[in-house]
Amino acid sequence: MKKLLSLLVLLLLVGCQSNNQKVSEKDVQEGEKVKVGIIQFMDHVSLDAAREGFVEQLKESGLDVEVVEQSANGDMSLTNTIAQSLKADGVDLIYAIATPAAQAAKNTITDIPIVFSAVTDPIGAELVKTFENPDANVTGVSDYVSSEAQIDSFLKIFPNVKTFGVIYNTSEQNSLVQIQELKSNLSKRGIELETVGVSAVNDIPQAVASIAPKIDALFALTDNLVANAAPIVSDTLIKNNIPSLSAEEGQVKNGLLMSEGVNYKEQGKQAGRMAVKILNGESVSNIPVELNEINTKLVNEKTAKALGVDLNVENLKDAEKVQ
Repeated sequence: MKKLLSLLVLLLLVGCQSNNQKVSEKDVQEGEKVKVGIIQFMDHVSLDAAREGFVEQLKESGLDVEVVEQSANGDMSLTNTIAQSLKADGVDLIYAIATPAAQAAKNTITDIPIVFSAVTDPIGAELVKTFENPDANVTGVSDYVSSEAQIDSFLKIFPNVKTFGVIYNTSEQNSLVQIQELKSNLSKRGIELETVGVSAVNDIPQAVASIAPKIDALFALTDNLVANAAPIVSDTLIKNNIPSLSAEEGQVKNGLLMSEGVNYKEQGKQAGRMAVKILNGESVSNIPVELNEINTKLVNEKTAKALGVDLNVENLKDAEKVQ
């Protein structure tokens, strides 16, 4: 819990550490072409949206940008190889999507600016020391969103929930931090939390089958491994008449019931604006880490119908609907 609290508190404080390191950033002259490398940890709807928003923002900036995109397909070891490849390719900036990609970029590269997104706890992941004073060549956008407001909204629709379930990747720092906070917020409301850890996509069908009899609802974290299997999770939940709440919209598009969480395309654009500042000559160390700016209330109509949920209830009538 200590790391999570530091994430919130440090955003409000101006760090007292001095940062004397200087990245050799490129001051882009008018008409000069720049090259941006993208490391995406895996391909799924949320991380794809973070990439699309970033590229869109670069195009809108007016800079002449060549984008080199590479995905690690969920392979942790491949992230390091991609980072080394992009460095050898002479990119002017790296955009790292998700914690493993950002960690690989930082561990491999010290002389090229790195901007990350889809990272919940950049301090705990050792990407930056503080929000206000990031390390010399790394900054970005955290996708942390408090679960409290989301839970309260969900409970207005499902007031009889006594136990939430969570499926999480035991190797993902993002997920461990979110579970700590979620457990605390549920405890305040007298609600239990059942968790089951997985280490591979193939573990997920058994995980959701084992947890389903023990829970009244499922909370989907911003967990890349589990998000990639959202259709599998959704099918089992619907068969067991279990509603679900997602911390981000991508899993709702893939079958979970509802979300009041991260809009990853907008987060990609937010990261893109930071990248444009850097490409125009601003030092990374002068650009604080930012929290996610735009969240979206989303509900899956098909899932709502299968669960018998009335879309006209107060907390859903203004939500964006997806099939």
